[in-house]
Amino acid sequence: MSSSDSEDPQECPQCVEDAPIDLPAYETWLQCDVCEEWYHGICVGISASECERIDKFHCKKCVATHGPSSHKGAEVRRSGRQHANVDYTQLNEGQPATFNQYLLRLEGHEFMEDEFEHLDDGHEVTADWLRSRDTNDPFVVERAEGLGLEMPDAKITVSEIADMVGRDTSVSVMDVLTQEELSGWTLGDWAQYFESGERRRILNVISLEVSETALGGRIRRPRVVDEVDLVERYWPVAKRKADGYPRVKTYCLMSVRNAYTDFHVDFSATWVYYHVLSGGKVFYLVPPTPSNMRKYESWSKSP
Repeated sequence: MSSSDSEDPQECPQCVEDAPIDLPAYETWLQCDVCEEWYHGICVGISASECERIDKFHCKKCVATHGPSSHKGAEVRRSGRQHANVDYTQLNEGQPATFNQYLLRLEGHEFMEDEFEHLDDGHEVTADWLRSRDTNDPFVVERAEGLGLEMPDAKITVSEIADMVGRDTSVSVMDVLTQEELSGWTLGDWAQYFESGERRRILNVISLEVSETALGGRIRRPRVVDEVDLVERYWPVAKRKADGYPRVKTYCLMSVRNAYTDFHVDFSATWVYYHVLSGGKVFYLVPPTPSNMRKYESWSKSP
């Protein structure tokens, strides 16, 4: 497998019409080890970082006769969905979303109205109410009144969040295109990226725990969460030191437009609540039926 990130070797046979090949996302090329044709990495769904782990690259037409591409060491788990022709730089700059096939397919699909229980407010959401429900399906509280929830002002900025948590705090940043973690980021870096008008990649922060920070001091979880939290209720008081028990209470998620997280299954017995402070978030929930779980397992193991 040969790769190039400088001069364009030739035309990519898998480019769609009017592909914005002058954008940075199209700088990485791969050469098929069989037919020796060159392809943009983005057109075959392979990131620049993953190129370094490919031993032999086989294009789509050569896979049938020579098998799939091979990797150096363990192969990274990637979605079976085709990422070809997805250009997040173009989407971020407000250009037509002709290359984001994944989002286009979701937006063009008709989904059933959810059959979840919708509550006007949180007054009746108690531990006893949860125990009395005859379903484990999600439920939606339309207004936070009655939940005992406290949040910062919705106008809070990412820079203010970085100041409250600490600009030098390490943060896990995910590249949406590859669904891989980017190392070396601090909250200060993230704030600069988030508030910049020159984003070359769509990035996502989904695992910033803020319980023991100034930001966490301005957040109070819904009362019912404290009532059913196993750590709060049963963890020995003597072990409740800064590093003596799990800190998984309050997470601050920050995403830019068109960011998403791949399908996943939360840990067993996990109970998750979300409160959207500003912007919007779309959830695609799939019932955990045996058939759906088999499909998810197959997808999760796909190359």
